[in-house]
Amino acid sequence: MKTIKMAVMCLVFFTAVTGLSAQEKASSGAVVVSSAAAPPSGLVAGYRGAVIPVSGDQLLYLKRGDHVDVLVTFDAIMGKKGETTKEKVTTTILQNILVLNVYEPKNREDSGALELLCNPVEAQYVALSVPQANRITIVVRGPGDTELHPMDIASFRKLIR
Repeated sequence: MKTIKMAVMCLVFFTAVTGLSAQEKASSGAVVVSSAAAPPSGLVAGYRGAVIPVSGDQLLYLKRGDHVDVLVTFDAIMGKKGETTKEKVTTTILQNILVLNVYEPKNREDSGALELLCNPVEAQYVALSVPQANRITIVVRGPGDTELHPMDIASFRKLIR
């Protein structure tokens, strides 16, 4: 499944980002995607365009075609029954996600949005996590960095141990 996702994302990325015509792509040996398979929005069959509100300052260096990780920070109830405390934690909910569109606000202090290419399960995580988040952080990946990593939830308690 991950291999198929990567192939689809690469195909969408190269089709959307390169300004070559279909004839130029075909003559260069690139795979040509018909308008039915990849509409102008960049969506492909089986995937969803999930929109995430993002602070304007985070959008300064993001562009269509980037691959990002999405982190959410929220208040979690920690501990055992009767001894619970509220603790701020951060978790990575999505890794190596293709940015379809960036909607920048007029002022950097305002919120903008990112449209991300997600499979249906990833879209559910967005729908579940975003309303609960105190903050959403977008981390840009370097070119070619496609590796997925198991991630623990980060907390100050773990940080200062």
